[in-house]
Parts: sequence; C-alpha cells; structure tokens
Amino acid sequence: MHDLLEEIDISAEADTEPEPPPPRAASSRTGPARRLLAFAADALLLSSVFAALASVALLGQPYPLDFALSQARVFAALLALLAVAYSWFFIALGARTPGMALARLRLQTLQGAPPAFFAALVRAVLALPSAALGLFGFLLALFDARGQTLHDKLCRCIAVID
Repeated sequence: MHDLLEEIDISAEADTEPEPPPPRAASSRTGPARRLLAFAADALLLSSVFAALASVALLGQPYPLDFALSQARVFAALLALLAVAYSWFFIALGARTPGMALARLRLQTLQGAPPAFFAALVRAVLALPSAALGLFGFLLALFDARGQTLHDKLCRCIAVID
C-alpha cells in the first residue's frame, strides 16, 4: 500500500508544470550618478530632436525669434508631447530610455516585472507634473532611498541596475 501511495505522489508531481522563475529582484539603490547620467543623456537627445523640429518650423520665417516667442505655448506643447512620446515609446518597448541604457539601468514595477504598455503611458504622462514642478519630481530620485522619481512613486516603478 505504501508503494502505491509513493507512485501516486510521483505521478502527481510529474503532471504539474514547473513554476516560472520569479521576476528579477530589484538590486540596491541605483545611486545619483547613474540617474544623473540617464537624465542628462535623455535630456540631450530629447532637446536635440526638439531643436531639429523647431528649426524646421522656423525655417523661412522673416523674424524667427519673434515668431518663436509668439508661439511659445505651441512650442511648449510640442515639447511636452514629444517628451511623453519619447518616454512611453522606449519604456513600453524595452523598459528603458536611451539614457537609462547608457547608464545601465532599466525600469521595473515593484513586483519585478517590466511596466505594461498602459502603465508606461501613465508614467510618461505623470512625468509632466514632475517636470512642471521645477524638475522637483526628477530631482527627488537623487535623494530618495530607492532612487524613485515622483512619477515612479505614483506608478509603483523603480529603476534598477541591469
């Protein structure tokens, strides 16, 4: 009878699927130097793209500076839209922006998974108030125990060393 019970236990174990490996755990705090490098690289790339688009809009204007100043709200809206698209695209695609890749960082949820498509959009939109608060939301990452920006905290995400 005992042998029969052992066979049943063995066959029950063979029928079950192996559990998937747990998500990678967050490593220690990323450190301000890595976050600053990522912020600077992303800001440089984003401002370069914006400058190229703005110069095309100003091309052929008799007084480009006057035109740019008169359309400041349009340019600010374009920059905000470009920043949201930039962050959303790269975070949804590979859980990192080019600046984060340069600093060898990646974004994950507090549970250890990469942010989902919609969560990446929400995070990108919430980065606008982080920037509008005088960049306070971004600077928070330099002093936070987990290195989170304001929008990371709101979306329950964390940047980890890859």
